[in-house]
Amino acid sequence: MLFTHLSVVLPLALVLALALAAAAATTIIEAAESATAPMILSTGGKASCISGLVKVTVTATNTKLLYSGPADQFAATQTVVELLKVSPTIYNTTNGGDRIVHGAYKIFSKLCFPTDPSLARNLQTVQFLIHGATLGIGYWDIAPGYSYVDVAAQAGYATFSYDQLGVGKSEHPDPIQIVQATLEVEIAHALISALRTAGIGPHAFNTVVGVGHSAGANIVQGVTTKYPKDFDAAILSGISISNSYLGPPLASWSAVIANTDPSRRFLGIANGYLTQATPQSIQFSFYNYPYFDPKIFRLQVADKETIAIGKLLTSKGIIGPSLNFTGPVDVILGENDFPTCGGDCFIPSDQSALVTPAFYPAASKGSQHYLVPHAGHNFNAHYAAPKAFAQMIHFLKKNGIH
Repeated sequence: MLFTHLSVVLPLALVLALALAAAAATTIIEAAESATAPMILSTGGKASCISGLVKVTVTATNTKLLYSGPADQFAATQTVVELLKVSPTIYNTTNGGDRIVHGAYKIFSKLCFPTDPSLARNLQTVQFLIHGATLGIGYWDIAPGYSYVDVAAQAGYATFSYDQLGVGKSEHPDPIQIVQATLEVEIAHALISALRTAGIGPHAFNTVVGVGHSAGANIVQGVTTKYPKDFDAAILSGISISNSYLGPPLASWSAVIANTDPSRRFLGIANGYLTQATPQSIQFSFYNYPYFDPKIFRLQVADKETIAIGKLLTSKGIIGPSLNFTGPVDVILGENDFPTCGGDCFIPSDQSALVTPAFYPAASKGSQHYLVPHAGHNFNAHYAAPKAFAQMIHFLKKNGIH
């Protein structure tokens, strides 16, 4: 069942086009269950969206992990300890070589268009939004004033966001052998290909911009390395050229087996999915007090998600220089991002300026970088979010991407 919500907010012609496209896109998408259900609006009402499950069939070269997953919380905690050791051996001792994985996976997705009919009629570009670890699709549309989906729609862009495999409303397969970084790259590639060929929604988008936050930015890196023509431009946030500062924030998660979380949101999923233990765990890693609204923070805590151990063990494999990507790159960091910069991204110099030369040596001259004032890792949820969003849109317009 794909895109079970279709809108009465958009012009009638566009609504009909959405319904027909969803029903016709059978290669990657299951047929629409209903063409009459109301469409959903973004939190600020600037975008009208269709949402549902996208069935994606992909093949990936995963790693055969010599690790069965934690039997209990003691084992889960020790796994995190092993990952954070000064000289971790867990990556080598669990690596059993390549393992080909093939399957069809249901990915919860949301495709949004400007509510303004004049903007919706002239769509050229879709921004492909990938959330970070323990976040979900909601990171891009938190609340009015904290919604990149709204800002992009007002600027005339469509957006496509989704819950990664093993997150939110998407399918939760084996978190060790299946949910790995290389499979996420193939899922992203399949979704991008569908957007370019009208496999999702009414448009065959000629221009696709990869927008990734943190672990989502790593997936953008993986895509630009293996499929350098997938994205016309890339916007990366919450990453740096070093992982030297990841230890304290990851330790602060006090990661628990997600199905034991008191919220009971994750009941029934396998022990290999972890989440943060407390609100303080989330604040330490992702926020810079007092530069955020406590109400927005509580929304994010209530919406926290999971991370598969398979991803933790394989993410390094997709990070590296994208030598053949020639589009413009924008790098944005919260000025006080702890996981990326240890809390001060000006030390020893502007850390956002170092990423593109290191990872994208062939990027175009239109590349930019920006530090979001007073913001932590998850700057979308800080007071300065509008400044970050404005810079992202400016970057695209400056590079002729409309």
